Amino acid sequence: MQSQSGFLNGLVTMVLVTVVIVWGVTSMTNGDPLWFLHRFDAQAEVMTIYWDGESYAVTPKDPGYDALMEAFSRAIASPAGFEASVAFSEDGIARYQERYRLLEARFPEPVQVHTRHPFLEADTYLIPLSESHARLGRIFAYPGRLPHTVGPLNMSEANFEALYRAAEAAVAAQ
Repeated sequence: MQSQSGFLNGLVTMVLVTVVIVWGVTSMTNGDPLWFLHRFDAQAEVMTIYWDGESYAVTPKDPGYDALMEAFSRAIASPAGFEASVAFSEDGIARYQERYRLLEARFPEPVQVHTRHPFLEADTYLIPLSESHARLGRIFAYPGRLPHTVGPLNMSEANFEALYRAAEAAVAAQ
């Protein structure tokens, strides 16, 4: 009986130490002790949709905002991956704003996305809705320094489609 109890105590201790180490290392590398929470509750003060050379500002009082914010929150709260070595240059951002399709979610202050990936707090998030970045479902945190943004989170295909449809509907409602 005593050896069985000792084995269980050892097993429990090993599991607890492993959990603390995983939590601690992940918290230190991404700067977020709540990285394991998969939710995003912040509300953007404006979501600007750049659509084929036109721009549309969608605020909380506008039709389409709630669906767009819900789709954005779902996509950013459950990333499908992370690409540390990809950046969005100043020229790339300008090109998307002038010619392609891009969603820019702007918050009144920097917000933290809870993820195990090293994804910085930012007050602006950029989501390409067309061209090469869109095919990979990328969400860029834009901390205000150009020409560099933090490596993007990747959305699942289903979350990208929902976000794209919400942006399309918001543009149609303008």
